[in-house]
This record gives sequence, C-alpha cells and structure tokens, in this order.
Amino acid sequence: MPDRRRLSTLPLGALRAFETAARHNSFKAAAGELGVTPAAISHQIKGLEEHLGLTLFERLNRGLRLTPGGARLAEAAGDAFARLEEVLGELEAGGQMAGAATLTISAAPTIAAKWLVPRLHRFQALYPAIDLRLQAGDALADLAGGGGVDVALRYGPGDYGSELHAEKLWPEGVIVAVCAPSLLATGSLQKPADVLRHSLLRVAVPATRQQVSRGLADLAGWPAWLVAAGVMEAEAAKKVPLGPLFGTSQLALEAAAMGRGFALVPRMVVTDDIAAGRLAQPFAVGIPDVFAYWLVYADSRANESRIRAFARWVREEARETATYTPSATRP
Repeated sequence: MPDRRRLSTLPLGALRAFETAARHNSFKAAAGELGVTPAAISHQIKGLEEHLGLTLFERLNRGLRLTPGGARLAEAAGDAFARLEEVLGELEAGGQMAGAATLTISAAPTIAAKWLVPRLHRFQALYPAIDLRLQAGDALADLAGGGGVDVALRYGPGDYGSELHAEKLWPEGVIVAVCAPSLLATGSLQKPADVLRHSLLRVAVPATRQQVSRGLADLAGWPAWLVAAGVMEAEAAKKVPLGPLFGTSQLALEAAAMGRGFALVPRMVVTDDIAAGRLAQPFAVGIPDVFAYWLVYADSRANESRIRAFARWVREEARETATYTPSATRP
C-alpha cells in the first residue's frame, strides 16, 4: 500500500514550481509563467529536494538537466496537474463550480438589459478581481442546489422557498405607460384617452408566474390602466382592442421606442430610458404592480464575500434609482 502520509506533507506549491521548471528546463521561464522571480523558483525547488531527500536537477554551467529521479517525478507531476486542470475546467464549464473569484448572476431579461447592465461597470470597478458572468432568462435558477448560479434578480411574487433569501429591490412597484418621444411631437397626446389612437402593446406572463396571475383581480394590464386614468369604465376597458403580445417587457419597450405604440412596464426599469430621452411617460398615471423585483440567493451562502459584496452594491444602486422618479412628460 502506498504511504499516503508522504503526500499529505508534500509542498504542492514547490511541486508546481518544479513541474513548471522541468517543462521549460529553465528557472527563468518557470518564473515568468508563475509570476514570481527566478530566485523564488530556485528556493522552492531546493526546499522540495530537501523535503524529498532527492536531487531533481543537475545545475550545469549553461543550464539545467533533470536527474533520472527528477525526470520520473516531473512526468508524474505533469500528468497530475494536467488532469486536475482538465477536471476543474469540466466542472466549471458544466456549472458545477464557479471558482473563488467568479460571480454568476441570473437576471430576468428586462431588469438585466434595462437596469443591471448599464450599472454593472460600477460594480466591476469596485471589485476588479471578481470575474462577472451574467445570464438573462425567466427560468428560475437553482440557487440552493449548486446549479452554478450565485445570485439572481427576479421579477415575481417573491415566494422562492425557505432555503433562499429574497428581498425586494424596491418597496412598491408601479406600472406606467411609455412611448417614443417622437409621438409627443405629433401633438396627438393631450389627454390619457389619446393612447387609444395608438397600439397598446402587451407583455406575456411567463409560465413561472401564470398560476399566481390567475388569482389576481379580473382587471389587469391595459384595462386597469384605462380605468385608473378615467378613460372608461371597467367593463368597457376589457373590450378595448389590444396590440401585439411580446414575450418580454424588453421586447415591448423596443417596439415602443420605435414608435410602434405604448408599453406598460414597471417604472423602475425605464428610469434610465426616460432620463436619456429614449422613452417618454406622457401621463402621470400608474397602477400598482402585483409583482416586484427581488434580490435572491441561498441562505447558506449569505456570508460568502462575493455575494455579500454584490448584494450590498445592488441595494445601494436600487436606493439611488428609487430617489429618481420621472415625472410625466407633457406634450
């Protein structure tokens, strides 16, 4: 039986330095690959030789030469390190391991595109050593089961199970109607009822939230907005012809920005577009959002430094967004 105790005391850093020097047949080249000085490589290898009681290199006037024992150890170490790199790469590619410096974020498409991405460079500037990875989609990530995602930004009712920490990014949500600024220039938007001159764009409810949606009040979306705006009674509002149905709010917003009609969306995800003049909110009419945007991560990972840093940064960015509420843009 092999003596496992010998491996438990083996200095792996020195073994890595030796394997690299043996592969390059040079302390200087090994130092360049590992980001240390040639003297440090020489010191580590000398320590390894003393630990093993084995001469690994013959120091020649014009270079190095592996001893027979050193050649055997270099071959075995090279194979072992190559296999470790291969397995670690497979685990990372399969989402089973992210690495200590990696933070993988899953976000609903609209908040990812309209809110997170425009701000993410500020997090990267604060934490340049963190390797950020962003996934956008409505599918719920497996945060508690080791699915490769560290933290998520979701849009929904907030019931994510006892194993997950979920907190609202904004306490109260409001749905508003937005359109392209070019529609304002036509002079056709003098009162809320004038939205009926244009296509009323709709957004599909993702399958993960359909069950919750069935339990909501009968009035939702455009009928609710038209009633809140005083345009018509509830029964009449239900019968208003509606425009195309889009899979995400982001797609509806793109159509609205191109002048294809009005989109109903959570106000917080269009603050940047309104401020930049890409979209306009002609009327100060809003309806309560039955869903909210949530910051979600596994309770068991709450103390991990990467997750703490991202959660702290997201809360601050959310507070800053909440301080700016775009007033309706009058034509």
